[in-house]
Amino acid sequence: MTLVDLVQPRHNYAPSVSESSIGHVYLPSSLLTVGARLLGAGIDITVHDENIRPYKQTSDLVGITLVGAPYIPEVIDLQYVIIERSGKKTTFLLGGQVITGLTPPQFKRLFGASSHNGNEDMLLARTFDINVSDLTPPENTSLIPAYERIDDTTMREYLSQEFSLYTSQGCRFSCDFCAAVKTTPEQYRELDIVEKDLDYLARKAVRFGIGTLNVYLSNLDVFQTPNKLLEFARIAKRTQQSHPSVKMKMRGLATVHQFLEARGQNRACIEELIEAGFDTVGFGVDGMTPQVWKAMKKGHNTKEKCVEAIQSARHEFGITPEVLMVFGHNDKDTENTLCLAYEFTRDMADLHGAVPRPYIAKAFVPGNDGWRSGRYAAEIEILLTYPELFQQLEYGALPTELTHPDAKLRALATKYFLDVCGIPGNATAHIKPLLMGMTELEKEEVRKFNEGRWDH
Repeated sequence: MTLVDLVQPRHNYAPSVSESSIGHVYLPSSLLTVGARLLGAGIDITVHDENIRPYKQTSDLVGITLVGAPYIPEVIDLQYVIIERSGKKTTFLLGGQVITGLTPPQFKRLFGASSHNGNEDMLLARTFDINVSDLTPPENTSLIPAYERIDDTTMREYLSQEFSLYTSQGCRFSCDFCAAVKTTPEQYRELDIVEKDLDYLARKAVRFGIGTLNVYLSNLDVFQTPNKLLEFARIAKRTQQSHPSVKMKMRGLATVHQFLEARGQNRACIEELIEAGFDTVGFGVDGMTPQVWKAMKKGHNTKEKCVEAIQSARHEFGITPEVLMVFGHNDKDTENTLCLAYEFTRDMADLHGAVPRPYIAKAFVPGNDGWRSGRYAAEIEILLTYPELFQQLEYGALPTELTHPDAKLRALATKYFLDVCGIPGNATAHIKPLLMGMTELEKEEVRKFNEGRWDH
């Protein structure tokens, strides 16, 4: 039977890998989804997480997942290490949303001829000499076969941390800075499978003596399909009724538009989700003027809607609202719009206990409008030539000359971003970027500053 190693790479803000050094530990659901699909097609897998222990190669086929663009230089380095250690030809299958966002020439330039796009089912079928039909669609795939390949020590560690539960994919909106797949309608997983997977994890928690499962829902907009959400809420409630020693604490993202629409048309989906343990909702505010929202294809937002959703979440439903504020948009934000965004976030924190989650907008990341438009071809060429600079595309990273060429906007975006980070209760740890021309000592100082400052 063909064997493939599946590797979760070390988080780029974790300390250097060693036998005893723990990185950012979280259940790698996307990697395990791939693993479960391969197992279903008759391909054997091993699962490795460099955040827990160093990777020891067992196959000349290695699959690696990239959570975002900042992982690109980390994975390039990991490939070099694997090749040097193995002393033999290794084929790499790379997956994750960021891989889908790269063009084939960009992919080959970054990762080399021995690397392939593991997101493409046709390529997987050719690599493993199977039929495409042997690969069950992700939404119809149970992760239990992949979970069973994880040792108890590692699974206990995973379930002791917040983990992402694969519930759905896709979003009906097309916000300009976002690289997520746009689908209408949202594509839910088969909910009977979700229930079995959730029951499996709850049984593991009982066995490990874990009393609370902290769940981050994968939905890009939790309330966009209320009838399916209501079904899921009832699944989560049934799971807890079956395992009374285990409670769930859930959070997820939402647009204010869909939250308010669900409140008016299917209030039960919100109420029952809260009964199931949903206690925090992150609203995508991302600006504070009609002009900026329209330019960012986020015209469904208004200040009135944002205030109403935040007030309703806190005072009507008793859950914590988070203000996700992606701002600092090139050619769109001004000192006035940045100031308004800061003041709104501060006011929502003061008046309604909202949690600030500020981020710096990046006009071009693999897969978003800016990356595909050609407008930033020169900047993308710099990234492809100096891959370590992909770290600048981290949404928590301060703006740079590459991401924000206008010096005035760069300075203003930095100021107001740090101002929001200074609001009591803020949940974003800002990141220092690696810059062109830095000495090795300066790079090391940046890396030391960023250690452990991963997003939660």
